[in-house]
Amino acid sequence: MSKVPAQWNHVRKRMTNADLQKARSLLTGLETILSKSHGGWADDDSLLEFRRACWSAILLLDDADCQSQIDLLVQYAKDLYSDRGHHRWNLGPVFGVDILRRKIRMTLVTLGARLNGVEHGYGKRWRDLRAA
Repeated sequence: MSKVPAQWNHVRKRMTNADLQKARSLLTGLETILSKSHGGWADDDSLLEFRRACWSAILLLDDADCQSQIDLLVQYAKDLYSDRGHHRWNLGPVFGVDILRRKIRMTLVTLGARLNGVEHGYGKRWRDLRAA
């Protein structure tokens, strides 16, 4: 019985520009969910929709930084769309719901910048290979 090489244990496809575009579309959908559901109470439907979009994006993105940012988004959404989770984010006069919404938006911006870097990094590598 032959052993499978260790590097094949987690074979994943390389991200394509189409994958990046689909991921961007999913992330835009997260902003839409935020627009239609403010949070601050148990909203299982919005949380499920949010988590499904995040899961779909993770399946597309073979990048540890992107995946960790998406994990953050899910954690923030769990607190935002719960009865009590958002209260632990309260800071004086600023409600936890507002902080969580801001954190989600900031993470989406960070993730978008990372996607741009991944996309441009792939292009640069291809140009370097062609020039060699």
